[in-house]
Amino acid sequence: MSTAHPPTAQAPMRTVLSHVIVPILMGLIMCAAYLGGFHKPSPHHVPVAVVGQAQQAGPLAAKVQDAFGDEADVRTIATPEQATNQLKHLKISAAYVPGDGKAELLTAGGASDTTKSVVEKMFRPVAEKQHDALTVKDVAPLTEDDPAGQNGFFFLVALTVAAYATSIAIGAAAASRPFAQRIALAAGAAVVISTIELAIAAWGYDMFGGHALATWALSLLYTAGVLTVGVGLHPIVGRFATLLYSAIFVALNFTSSGGVFAPVMQPSFFGWLHDFWIGSGFVEALRRIIYFPDASIAGPLTILFGWLVVGLLCLAAGCAVEQRRVVRARELEEAASRPVGRHAEHAHQDERDELDPETEEELEENVAV
Repeated sequence: MSTAHPPTAQAPMRTVLSHVIVPILMGLIMCAAYLGGFHKPSPHHVPVAVVGQAQQAGPLAAKVQDAFGDEADVRTIATPEQATNQLKHLKISAAYVPGDGKAELLTAGGASDTTKSVVEKMFRPVAEKQHDALTVKDVAPLTEDDPAGQNGFFFLVALTVAAYATSIAIGAAAASRPFAQRIALAAGAAVVISTIELAIAAWGYDMFGGHALATWALSLLYTAGVLTVGVGLHPIVGRFATLLYSAIFVALNFTSSGGVFAPVMQPSFFGWLHDFWIGSGFVEALRRIIYFPDASIAGPLTILFGWLVVGLLCLAAGCAVEQRRVVRARELEEAASRPVGRHAEHAHQDERDELDPETEEELEENVAV
């Protein structure tokens, strides 16, 4: 005799669609950001210079400006030494030194290997018109362990995915715990993520040689910013955290960091984001430490500390929202005036300690993009 099983209740179609729309939106955001930021790099107002006294270099600089148009902003610099100094302080991207039958192009590969290649292509026709053979001198070359100049960006990706995914896990799985405990978990996670991932990069792949301590400090500051924003906003945005954080820390962050292409090689929107988005603070600070020690690090650090302040404000906002909900829940319980026995109280506490289905579902959706 077979036992009949009751049919499984089907989820409402509205519930299904509400879950399907989240990954679709994530894909659309990624598509728009990545294609918009990376698909067609082209120079926009690249700062370059023609070296020489104004009387001689001025007319050539004017001709070069006319030839380049909006692709470059051309200025004159008196001597090659001054041009080298400006390159090492990230004031210009290249300097053209005309000569008698031989010209030299000063570049800084550590700033952006892509930009270096582009400005070389831009100035070769200039040298040909002057009947000069062009040689390229890199005053800030890439290191042997960073041949593509992408180590900082790749490390940014690793730190970001771990940090924002961990913030969602803390916000969801520890939602029933005091907010102070979640803050402590976020602080501990920042230390663990920064330390372990740097150990893998430095000892496993020989990255950041001679700059491990500085890289660790930047990593800690960066992951702390991401985690505080993530944990703080979670009580407010709930199950939409993955969608929001992937937009903030992946789609907009990676494309505006300056790690793949310099801002002058991207549409102006990403150059604008580069001025204050968290990823650019990390990439630019690390770039200055490794390749441009003479350049000021104040700007990138200001960005990182600014985002940490934003994260602390998010923690305060999240805590306030949660406390308001707790007060409201207590008011409703008091209004119900239902006596609860000791056994029921223990059962209720056990239920609160377990993850509700929505929280478990959110943790399953928390995938690294």
